[in-house]
Amino acid sequence: MRGPVESAPPAGDRPHPTEPAPPASEDVPGGLLVLCLGNPLRRDDAVALHVARALEAAPPPGVTVKVSARAGLYLLDDMEGFDRVVVVDAIQSGQHPPGTVHALPLEELHTPAGPSPHAVGLPSALALARASGAPVPERVELVLVEVELLDVVGEGLTPAVEAAVGPAVEAVRAACGRLGSPADAG
Repeated sequence: MRGPVESAPPAGDRPHPTEPAPPASEDVPGGLLVLCLGNPLRRDDAVALHVARALEAAPPPGVTVKVSARAGLYLLDDMEGFDRVVVVDAIQSGQHPPGTVHALPLEELHTPAGPSPHAVGLPSALALARASGAPVPERVELVLVEVELLDVVGEGLTPAVEAAVGPAVEAVRAACGRLGSPADAG
């Protein structure tokens, strides 16, 4: 049996896009998922993985926490079976200092569509799936942490991003509360 935090398979072990993802034993059909995205070998890109570890230490009741390094349309596999999702990820907007935590509904994220199906962001992936009639979560909240070193290979968070892990965990708990989880929203 898996623990409360699940990992997506490494890139070489991922199922072919036409194969269904293996079911997670902790998944609750129609439940609430916290999906933490990142790569532990890309410095600050791993911030959501640190948030997942903190949530594992004090898990919100009734919430499934997963970690994943997937992107684009593959994220739909991670969300399958959930009607409410909180996505935690790193962002580098250049408009806020590293360590700033943003919490917003997906609908408030205004990003352009990717140039091809291989470069599809979360909003585009959900819109494409919805348009094709595929089941997608009804509500998605985002918790995004501004980072300093997004594309630098190495381990460990920069100090400002490391300091943002606690506030990001609290933002996730608040998002779970907004989505109707029994988790403490404060």
